[in-house]
Amino acid sequence: MLLTYVATAAETRQLEAAAVERGASWAELMERAGLGIAQIVLQRIDSPQDKRVLVLVGPGNNGGDGLVIARQLHDAGAKVALYIWKRAERPDDEPWRQCRTRGIPELRADADVEQAALERASRRADVVVDALLGIGVDRPLEPTLDALVAAINRLRESRTKITPLIVAVDVPTGTNADTGAIMGRALRADLTVATGVLKRAHVMAPGAEVVGEVVCVPIGLPHEFEEMIMAESLSAQGLRGLLPKRAPDAHKGTFGKLMVVAGAGRYPGAAFLAASGALRSGAGLVTLACGRSIFGALAASLHEATFLPLPEEDWGVLGADAARELLSNIDGYNALVVGPGLGREDETKTFLERLFKLETVKSQSNVGFLHAATTTQAERARKPSGSVGFRRGSAAPTPAETEGEEKAEAEAVLPIAVLDADGLNLLAKLDEWWTRVPAHRLILTPHPGEMARLLGLNDAGEVNADRLGAAQRAAQEWQQIVVLKGAETVIAAPDGKASIGPGGNPALATAGTGDVLAGVIGSLLAQGVEPFDAARLGVFLHAQAGELVRRDVGEAGAVAGDLLSRLPRTITELRGS
Repeated sequence: MLLTYVATAAETRQLEAAAVERGASWAELMERAGLGIAQIVLQRIDSPQDKRVLVLVGPGNNGGDGLVIARQLHDAGAKVALYIWKRAERPDDEPWRQCRTRGIPELRADADVEQAALERASRRADVVVDALLGIGVDRPLEPTLDALVAAINRLRESRTKITPLIVAVDVPTGTNADTGAIMGRALRADLTVATGVLKRAHVMAPGAEVVGEVVCVPIGLPHEFEEMIMAESLSAQGLRGLLPKRAPDAHKGTFGKLMVVAGAGRYPGAAFLAASGALRSGAGLVTLACGRSIFGALAASLHEATFLPLPEEDWGVLGADAARELLSNIDGYNALVVGPGLGREDETKTFLERLFKLETVKSQSNVGFLHAATTTQAERARKPSGSVGFRRGSAAPTPAETEGEEKAEAEAVLPIAVLDADGLNLLAKLDEWWTRVPAHRLILTPHPGEMARLLGLNDAGEVNADRLGAAQRAAQEWQQIVVLKGAETVIAAPDGKASIGPGGNPALATAGTGDVLAGVIGSLLAQGVEPFDAARLGVFLHAQAGELVRRDVGEAGAVAGDLLSRLPRTITELRGS
């Protein structure tokens, strides 16, 4: 499978050290990086002759790469100048020595307090190369460097001439390579050239918003290390093989049965979108389990699904009786989606606890997905018998009926479940819920706000500060798959594997698109795709359908339902890519 890996700073250094252990030298790695980037620059300019290039040189290896780039471009015929910031002169700095041997002119930042020389040189340049700071930045820029970056960024605001091509080495200065965070201010590049391997900031916002076009040049890193230590960026080539096969003699049973538990009195649309997303993604049979008060309206609009009308505690509110009804009918289903538009009432929290057997009292058995329910016949007999709204009939169950229900409930085996939206909000109210859920049985699909509630954090900003890290840590602690939604959705597995989805799309920033995604992932699970692969493939298909919506409808005014007709097109295009 062809994958695009992304590395942290530590992982990059590990790969570089492994290359040195196999015979390369650090100087050779720098030479390869500088040469590769210089060749990319030469491809972007018509001819190096008489082209002016300004290389911003910092103190570390990134600055060393810049010096190699400067030498290579000078030797190719370009008019190169260096702008040196905080690089100490050392006898063993061979890249700098070679630039001086060629007489490449230098400007010094410490003698250019107001950045006047920098502004003049950069405005005359055809190319500006940012080799100031590399992948180790983890704190805001100091004032002098901040002013320098601001001066370069002002080039974009100038209308006096065509602005230069701004090329960043590895990551633009001011960008955290591991999280994509902007460290106060970041240089805005037109082109970023990664050395050896992509970095997380290249595919994760807000870093992805300042890198411009991203190109990776090989420097001889050992590829066999990549799969063990790196996250991946989702790509069509890597995911095409995961699509379920569609044999000519197939029938609806071939492609699995999915149960979708969704919708409450106020949110029937979420149920429609989740079930429709599942159908449009290829599931053979989709059953929508919803409250009886919304069943009729949904049945009138969702013709291809089957239904399991559930008893309600109040209008549009599911409770313990609904959980028992669902558990009695779950046999034979391959996957489960729970949560879109479900509501957050206390009775619905009881529904979730009963469905997944999350009651804190000690269970008498350990049958099925989770612990068996503990409600006794006497407790059920004490429930009100009035016929309120769409609740179950008024007659109390007979002992034989009660015994049969309890047996069916205890023996019910839940398939792997996608837990979304209100299902997650209700789960967040249960202390240490993950200690009562068997490992590898849930795919959790929170947006940053829901993720913050699940983690007990104050707000979504704490999640967004390190989205990939937050998802990976949660997946490992909870021992479940986590799909952290948003721009560049993150998919994390309990074993540490992680994937990063395609970039953000304003057309998807509307209510209901997450419900569609839950249905897509559930559909792929029902069709037999492995859970982590179902999550990755589902995120990719959802994002690509969103791209079709943006192209066909536009960024503003698109609605979640626009995704539905485009999901089959997306699958067809991926299969044929």
